[in-house]
Order: sequence, then structure tokens, then C-alpha cells
Amino acid sequence: MRKRALLLALALGLLLTLSGCKVSGNPLPEGMEEETVLSEGREVVALLNGEGWQEVYDLLRSDAKETSSPEAIQSYMAQRLDKAGAYKSEDEAMATGQTLKDTGEEYGTAVLYCKHEKKSVIYRVAYSTDMELMGIEIKVR
Repeated sequence: MRKRALLLALALGLLLTLSGCKVSGNPLPEGMEEETVLSEGREVVALLNGEGWQEVYDLLRSDAKETSSPEAIQSYMAQRLDKAGAYKSEDEAMATGQTLKDTGEEYGTAVLYCKHEKKSVIYRVAYSTDMELMGIEIKVR
């Protein structure tokens, strides 16, 4: 289980590294709609804060499932939410386009700035152009 949690953290770290630390607001890939990306991203945030680890895992595309598990998602979230506290509200949101440097694959990311009891949290929820969940990254501010 620790190995899977580490693999998930590495995969999410890779996603962060590949997308850059700062969201630049690049246009979404052709065919992706901002409201759809944001709506689906909000659904994942709600599942994560409602402890829907299995549901989030089930949404992942097959290559992301290889390096994750519901338990790894739970562990990843517990490490972050222990510092942030319970979810309160969304402050801001945007959708941005990104490209994986190693494959050239374009994808869209819902970036949701949320308030929790103790700290603010940035959720990045990445989707392929087919709207398959590629990964999540949570940053406590």
C-alpha cells in the first residue's frame, strides 16, 4: 500500500511538473469546453471531500489506474486535508490547457481555489481531450 501511495504521489508530482507550477490560463485543447471541464472537476473535488476514493479511482483512465488505488487516493488526501481541515467553499475556478512534454498529448485542467477550515487549497483536476480523468494534484496554501 505504501508503494502504491508513493507511485500515486510520484504520478501526481509528474503531472504538476509537466504542467508547470503556475497556471498560465492557456486555451483548452480544441473540442474541450470550459464549463464541462470545470463541472467535472467540481464533481471530483466533491467526491474527494466526501471520501469517495473508489468513485474517483473508477473515473481514472486506464494508465492512471496502473499507478493508483482507492487506498492511495485516500492516503494522498489524508496527508493534505489533515493540514487544511474540512472543505468550506470554492473561491475561484478556471480551466486551462496543458501539453505533456514527453508525449505531446494535450489535456485540460480544472483549477479550483477552495477554502477549507484551516487553509486554502488548490485542486488541479486533469482531463484528456476525451474527458477521461488523468490525475489530480492538491496543494495546500
